[in-house]
Order: sequence, then C-alpha cells, then structure tokens
Amino acid sequence: MRKNLVLSVLGACLLVATSGAAAIASGGSSSTNYAGKNAQGQKLFFAVDQTSSGPQFDPYFINEINHCPVTGDTFTVEYDFSGFQIPIVHGKWDLNMNSISQRFDWKGTLSSTGASGREYIDTPAFDYEGGLQDCGAGVLKWTAKKLVSSSPASQAPGASYVVKISKAPDGSVQYTVSH
Repeated sequence: MRKNLVLSVLGACLLVATSGAAAIASGGSSSTNYAGKNAQGQKLFFAVDQTSSGPQFDPYFINEINHCPVTGDTFTVEYDFSGFQIPIVHGKWDLNMNSISQRFDWKGTLSSTGASGREYIDTPAFDYEGGLQDCGAGVLKWTAKKLVSSSPASQAPGASYVVKISKAPDGSVQYTVSH
C-alpha cells in the first residue's frame, strides 16, 4: 500500500506542474508571517507579502492527516511551497490545484490579528484489490496568528509524505516527494 500512496502523491504533484499560479513579484516586499493549525491540530505556515501589485498569499507549508476508507490506512501529508504568490483580494485568497490526480484547496481570510479559512487535501490511492479509494480528511477549518518573527523551518513538523513544490520566476515548477 505504501508504494501506491507514494505513486498517488507523486501523481498529485504532476498537477502542480501544470497549475498557473502567479509569478513571484520582484523587488523589495515586506512580509508578515502567520502560523496556525487546522481542526486536526496539524500545523500550517504562510506569509502575506506586500508587493507593488498588492498583497500576496505566500504559502510555506500545510499538513493534513488523510484517511483511506477501504484499506483503513492513515498518513500525514505535508505540502511545502516555494515561489507561489496568490493575489489577496478584499482580504481573501484561494490556492486551488484540482486535477484528476488530486484535490487541493487552501483558502483564507485575513483579519487584524490573524487569518482563518478552510483546507481540502485529497489524494486517490489503490486498495488491496486494485480498486481506487479516496483518501482525505474532508474540508477542515484552520486558524493562524500573526507572528512577530519566525522561520518556517522552526515550525515544520514531520510527515509521512512530504511534497516539496517550487515555482521559479519563469513559471517552471519542480517537485520532490519524500517518505
């Protein structure tokens, strides 16, 4: 089953290679970091960058515990981001990367002291008979607080599967999956 989960997560990453998120804004921007947890108690971390084109959601990582209903497998998935900046309009953003290999949605709303929103990370996996099952946690609420100073590395927990996604200024996307 673990090999199938790795392949499912790898397949999910292929979507990222074709997603069209906004390119990194160049120049001097200031950032505010946010750290939080979802309804499962899993950590997330992001920044809001103030750029010449307006505020941008700059995700660092998000974690979720996914459950597979047929096999009963449970695993933690961590998505690590680099180079993604999503426009924030009227205090809201939506990072959505849905495809045939995954469902991923991280949306939020800023407040004066923090942020809150919903996340949805869903991956397909094979069951023991070769059929497909939908592994996920459903829609989870999350909250985050503004940080005075922090680094994403000091906040990141361990996960069963780590998906690192990097987007270069030219729009190319690289990814790695580790277990």
